[in-house]
Amino acid sequence: MNTHSRRDAAPSTGVLHAGVANGRPGYFVAGAGTPVVMLHSSLSSKSQWTALAERLASRFRVIALDLCGYGDNALSVTGAPFTLDDEVRLVTDHLDRLVEPRGRIHLVGHSYGGLVALRIAQCRSNRVASLSLYEPVVFRMLDDEDATLADLRAVADRVSRLVMAGRRHDAAQAFVDFWSGESSYASLPLPAQASLARRVDKVPLDFQAALGWPRRPEDLRAIVAPTLLLAGNHSPAVVQRIHTLLTRTLSDNRAATFDAGHMGPITDAGRVNPWIEAILDTCERDAAFSSRSLAPRKAA
Repeated sequence: MNTHSRRDAAPSTGVLHAGVANGRPGYFVAGAGTPVVMLHSSLSSKSQWTALAERLASRFRVIALDLCGYGDNALSVTGAPFTLDDEVRLVTDHLDRLVEPRGRIHLVGHSYGGLVALRIAQCRSNRVASLSLYEPVVFRMLDDEDATLADLRAVADRVSRLVMAGRRHDAAQAFVDFWSGESSYASLPLPAQASLARRVDKVPLDFQAALGWPRRPEDLRAIVAPTLLLAGNHSPAVVQRIHTLLTRTLSDNRAATFDAGHMGPITDAGRVNPWIEAILDTCERDAAFSSRSLAPRKAA
């Protein structure tokens, strides 16, 4: 769920512009065409998708969003328990402004962002043209007795305790090292460590949301959008296990595994991004063919 993201500023290339410029912080937009909505992992921001956005902007309208508590979105704590639907609400509120009503979208998600994408695909199936997911953290697919889930819960509890104690660097280290390997946090430049520590207060809420959905297996089986499932063979066992289960659960999926870790969309973007681009192009071609096939023929 973690990523060693770039700075939270919007990309500086000519084809991209920040939502802040339009008075709507929390996203950047690139290009024109069918919308491709990108959702980042925990401790990251919209800017993790810069390379993919630049790759797709010549053919698609790319929309990369900040999730709650990240990037341009300050963490807002209310009395109500935080759930995955709070993230969905944030995303759909943006899309209601950025995408034409009832317009179909492609969703791209990494880790926690992948889980948000799945929830959107389940509750707004008529709007989702495809899903491209790198290791979505669908923890509730696992049995309570699953050892990998027990390890995950232990990390979640530790991070939460450290955040509550105000030990943000220690919390960020525990989180990053679980997902990226021992000493990964220590190997980062000090400014990067400080940036992660500033944002780590949201991580316990991400775990809370991720451990609350789906409520039943039927929630996932209801997803019918063509889905690309990507994973790294150096990732923690918990997400490798989830990846395998998802390939057996989602009705229309293609799967691929990389010689990479959980941060593959960033560390190995040059190999991951072409797969995402390929399924987007395939779905667009299929949609165009279907539209032509359904068009009434002119009378002779």
